[in-house]
Amino acid sequence: MTRAVVAMIKGGLGNQLFAYAAARAYAIRTRRELWIDEVSGYKRDGYGRAYMLDLFPIAGTPATPRWRFGDPRGLHHKTIRSFNKLLPQAFKSYLAEESDQPETQLTGFVTNRQVVRLNGYWQSEKYFFERASIIRKELQPPPFPEGPDADFEALLGSTNSVFLHIRRDRYSPRLGSGYYESSIGAAISTLGSCHFYVFGDDLDWAKQYIDFHGAPVTYVSEPNSDELRDFRLMAACRHAIIANSSFSWWAAWLRRHADKRVWTPNDPGWPLKPASEWTKVPNRLEH
Repeated sequence: MTRAVVAMIKGGLGNQLFAYAAARAYAIRTRRELWIDEVSGYKRDGYGRAYMLDLFPIAGTPATPRWRFGDPRGLHHKTIRSFNKLLPQAFKSYLAEESDQPETQLTGFVTNRQVVRLNGYWQSEKYFFERASIIRKELQPPPFPEGPDADFEALLGSTNSVFLHIRRDRYSPRLGSGYYESSIGAAISTLGSCHFYVFGDDLDWAKQYIDFHGAPVTYVSEPNSDELRDFRLMAACRHAIIANSSFSWWAAWLRRHADKRVWTPNDPGWPLKPASEWTKVPNRLEH
């Protein structure tokens, strides 16, 4: 039988990218095929989110019904998860992320089972850093056709652009304006002349509460904005001020520039770890 790892994909786009990247790196490291369970994680999604990785050039194969996790709150899933907790590592066929544990919970996971299931968000680049070039290639969002968006993307990639991401709608904890203004000040001090491009779900809040200290700023996102369009444009920017959000984490990480600078909240309020080269900025959280 084929040796394989099954990744349960769940959550919004950023969390889907994390789950894929960690499982893909694990599959390469342990010489397994990667199977994707794109069904189980959305059986009880209260936000109406959907699987989106089929729009990316990923290397995974859809898992057959036999190897899917099943309803996360269903008896079958709970039984498999509970039973595996009792087994020695070499006999485990299921690994659930424990957010308070180091990355070795996955990078050091060795099992003799032919098929192993991974359930988690795995929000740290340490899970896949050794395969970063492959991950970046496979998680490039779909390209724009020729036209205004493609021209805008080229402009962002060729100028001293800084994206700033806002997450506030149905979101807790939220970042206050102090974090953004500190990051803006640091960006201006470090980069000199730069242009800020604001993305997110509450640009009216940004316009009212964030001071850009006279620097040029463009508000990009619109109501019901296309998520993939925003993601690709954010990823094109040369620098970034991210929210406590896996969405902007990936937009900042995905493309490399030799001089790239990223500012990230010191306390995101989530088990979301900044990449090693990013600058942590003190922040307060609003609940």
